[in-house]
Amino acid sequence: MSQNKFIKDKKQFKETLHWVTKMFNYEQRLPNQVYKVPFEKTVVLDFDHAMSRHFWSELEELIGMFGDSFAIMAVLDPDPVDYYFNEFSHYNWCVLQKGTTADEYWSMLEQGPEESPADAILINSEVVVWLSPSMKWAIWGERGYGICVLGFNNSEIGDYECKSWFTMDHAITDLVSLNFRNYTVPEEIASKLLKYYSASK
Repeated sequence: MSQNKFIKDKKQFKETLHWVTKMFNYEQRLPNQVYKVPFEKTVVLDFDHAMSRHFWSELEELIGMFGDSFAIMAVLDPDPVDYYFNEFSHYNWCVLQKGTTADEYWSMLEQGPEESPADAILINSEVVVWLSPSMKWAIWGERGYGICVLGFNNSEIGDYECKSWFTMDHAITDLVSLNFRNYTVPEEIASKLLKYYSASK
C-alpha cells in the first residue's frame, strides 16, 4: 500500500509551495503563460481525463521516465490556504508516491473532507497542477477551459507519445470550444494559447 496523503503540515506545504512557485507563474491563468520553466515541448490533455482513475497510468509513466519517487497534485483554486486549510485544517494538495495504483489515485480525487464531501478535488477544483521534485515535467489544468497542459523536455524522453495527447490547435477545436458560446473560441484567447503552447518550441 503506497503512502499517499493530503498535506496537513504547514512546513511541508511551504516546501511544496516553493516547488510550485519555481515551476509556475502561480497567479497567472490560461490563456497566458503559466510556466516559468522553458520546456521544449507542450501537449494538451482533456481536464476530465486527468480527473479520472485512467490518468494515473500516464502520471506513473512520467514519474518513471524522469526518475521521480513521487509527484505532487496541488489545487490552486479554490485557494489552498484562505479557503481549504482554514475550513478543513489540511490542504487540497497531496503527495502521490511511485507505486500508487489507479484506484488509489481515484481515491485521492474523490476523497472530500468528512464535513464537506463536495470539496473533493474531483468536484471542487478549478485550477490543478501536477509536478515532480525533478522539475523536469509539469502539468497545469483549468476546468474552465477543459484542458491540462503538460510541459517537458523532449531530450529527456525521446519520441515518447501518448494517445490521449492533443496539439493545442486540435485542443482548441475539440476541447476548449466546448466551453464557449456557439463553440467559438475568441480569437484573442485562441491566439494566446497557440503562441504559448504550440507543440514544440
